[in-house]
Formats: sequence, structure tokens, C-alpha cells
Amino acid sequence: MFALKVKAILFDLGNTLVKSFKPEVTFNKVLCSQGINKTVDEVEKALAKTYEEFALNYNSLCGKVPYKKFWNKWDALALKFLGISQDKKLINYIATRWFDYTECESYSEVNEMLHKLKKMGLKVGLVSDAYEEDVYKILEKVSLRKELFDVIVGANTVKKTKPHPDVFRYALEKLKVKPDEALFIGDSIEADYKGAEEVSIKAILIRRTESDTPETSGLRAITNLKEIFKYID
Repeated sequence: MFALKVKAILFDLGNTLVKSFKPEVTFNKVLCSQGINKTVDEVEKALAKTYEEFALNYNSLCGKVPYKKFWNKWDALALKFLGISQDKKLINYIATRWFDYTECESYSEVNEMLHKLKKMGLKVGLVSDAYEEDVYKILEKVSLRKELFDVIVGANTVKKTKPHPDVFRYALEKLKVKPDEALFIGDSIEADYKGAEEVSIKAILIRRTESDTPETSGLRAITNLKEIFKYID
């Protein structure tokens, strides 16, 4: 274990600060609210096809095209795979009302942990591959004040996503800290851990189970965000 005299702590969002939610459940609730009856299983299969096509043709556009255009394309594809008419009003409704039907929550230790970091005088940053608009909505949904973060970086902030080094460098620049003065915590080995280390930021992998895998063996890892204080001098 190492101890750092850090000035800033950077966090990923999904599966790090906030529990992941099932988009098929949310999508199904939105459709039901409009009198469209599909099963969660049907929606899940349609979204799987949507993910697949996006990975081939559209994921590279995340952050580079306007928020509404990106998600309208996503929703239109999902409706197509569900065999539902791609009505513009319905597509717009899904995008604008999505979080009204989304059940998400932060991990139990997050609020106390963030407040403790702020009391220690540390700068706190949030670096996510979600669009800024979605980050703010999620924070509001889980009752985490955006003022707890000195910088929030989304996919459209620098029009790049992790593990691109510009994403991390932008956060460091805004916080006015050097790479060796920051610590990054996230759940993805490639996007978070290796991405941060590539720009000389020390990284910690958050995994909510105790089991190691060949991929996580040898990496600095924690199972609860309260454990990060053991790494901070």
C-alpha cells in the first residue's frame, strides 16, 4: 500500500459513486406510460441489438454530437428493434422524461465520504463517459449536490471519452494540480485505471466484491470508497 500527499481525488460515476440501473426497465416504464405494452425481456433484447449497432457505427460519436441528436438516434434504433413506429414525439418524450422513470441511487458511503474529502481541503472531481446533461440529472436523482465537485467532466466536455488522455488532463488543468498530486478511482480497468495511469495519475480500482480475477490481480483495489483514506497521507 502507498500513501500519497494528494491535492485532488477524481471519481468515475457509474458503478463507482452511483449504482448502475437497468435501462431496459426504465425504457419499458416509459413505453408503458404511453400505452405501449412490451415485456422487459423484449425491451432487453431490443436494447442488446441497439448496443451492438451503436458499438459498430455510433459509439465514436459520443460527446462529439449534440446530446439530443445522440440519444434520439439511440431511441429511434431501440424502437426499430422493438417493431414500434419511430414517431418523433415518442422519441422526444423518451429523451426528456427518461429520468422520471429511472430508479438509481448512490452507494451508501458516498455522501459522507465526499463531505469528508472536502473537509480535508481536497479538491474533488468527477470524470464520466456520460454526457454532462445526464451526469447532472443523475446527481440530482441521487441527491448528490454538484457543488461537491470542483470539476465535472462529461463525454461532451472535451468531446472525448476515457481512456483518452485529454479527458484526464482537462480535469487536472481545471483543478490546477499535477498528475502526481491526484488520485483516480473507478471501476473499469481499461477506461479508469489504465487511462489514469497513462497520464501518471495514481489509480485505484473499485470492485464491490472480494473476488480477484486474473485481470485485477496485482492492481490497487478497494471494495468500499471509505478505504481510499488508507491511501491518502
